[in-house]
Amino acid sequence: MPYHQGSAVSVALIMTGAVIIVVIGYRIGRARAAWHDVGLVKRDLPVKRRLAWGHTRPLIVGAFLVLLTFAVAAYGGAH
Repeated sequence: MPYHQGSAVSVALIMTGAVIIVVIGYRIGRARAAWHDVGLVKRDLPVKRRLAWGHTRPLIVGAFLVLLTFAVAAYGGAH
């Protein structure tokens, strides 16, 4: 079976085309997934923000009460 340079070029072109199609398909899929994630974050962010503030408010109030207690104790100890 003789070697034909034309067939090698054809195989190379087919392989290159297949790789290009796979890469383009992958990039399209990743771009779509990224936009999907953006949509999920937009819906999820307010819930997580409320949850975070729900944990932070008691911490701030507790710290304020501890500082107020120390201030009252220091004032009472000074007089």
